[in-house]
Amino acid sequence: DMASSTGAVPPFSLDKAQFDLTTWFGRTSHFFSITNPRYLFVSDADINAAKSKLDQFKAGTLPKGTPHSELWGARTLCDAVLHSDTKEPVPTPFRVCAFVPANVPICAGMLMMPQTPFNVVFWQWVNQSYNAGFNYCNRNASSSLDNQTLGTMYLSATALSVTMAIGLGKAVKKAPISPGTAALLGRIVPYCAVAGANVFNICLMRSGELKSGIEVKDESGKVVGVSKEAAKAAITQAAITRALMPAPVLLVPPVIMQLLDKCKLPPRIRPAVEFSVIIGCVAIALPAAIGVFPQEASIAVNKLEPELQQELCSRSNADGSPITNLLFNKGV
Repeated sequence: DMASSTGAVPPFSLDKAQFDLTTWFGRTSHFFSITNPRYLFVSDADINAAKSKLDQFKAGTLPKGTPHSELWGARTLCDAVLHSDTKEPVPTPFRVCAFVPANVPICAGMLMMPQTPFNVVFWQWVNQSYNAGFNYCNRNASSSLDNQTLGTMYLSATALSVTMAIGLGKAVKKAPISPGTAALLGRIVPYCAVAGANVFNICLMRSGELKSGIEVKDESGKVVGVSKEAAKAAITQAAITRALMPAPVLLVPPVIMQLLDKCKLPPRIRPAVEFSVIIGCVAIALPAAIGVFPQEASIAVNKLEPELQQELCSRSNADGSPITNLLFNKGV
């Protein structure tokens, strides 16, 4: 063993994760590590050094005594900045590690700005523009969508979120409810518009995968076919994640602020307090929501298309056991 263990971290592996990805806590810890905004500032030289360290480990040419923590650090850096399928760097603003800093101003704009028609339209548009870029740059690499389709999807999602936000906002104002309830419901409108459009956006953005299917792999990581059923499962899981993700970010701050307002906060410090609450919710909620489902998900062979099931009858895992489950990348 060329790498030395310090005891604080598990022995390094390229196949297994540093955290237990079968549990929500392990996945959330993993996403906390890769959404760390410090990875926004890594240079190409840092990325290449991390890649080469992992290549050396694979080839067995690693200098003796390299700490395991150093190898986990290199792998976390690669997970934070490289696309999980292509292993190419994702454009900086759309890396997983950029999601928290990018979303703080967007959420603050939605929750803190007066709910005028201009502000509602502007912040929903900013949010959908960022989402479309993020979905596109992190999509499953075995699917290909042309730019015209992508443009249509982006415009549709933006139109839907704006329509929902304005329509729900008007409905709340007209409802026969107390001013306090109306104020709280008004603050929930941005969440409903964002969650609805997020789900719509991801289903449209990846609708091509339903027609073409996505790659499925055996337990050793070898691609054994392309499945539309796996695509359906991947998109469903990504859509649920995207509906959950804005909930703590857009629903919790209004509730916290309503409780704090009972403590008679001085008007001068209220915006700073609200902004801090938003930062805390964004930084904690994102990894917790992404962690709901594993990045690499599993599907039972008997749930796949009959022709693929038939094809897999003649194959077996590396240890000779029959293939009962296949893996696929669900996309973010």
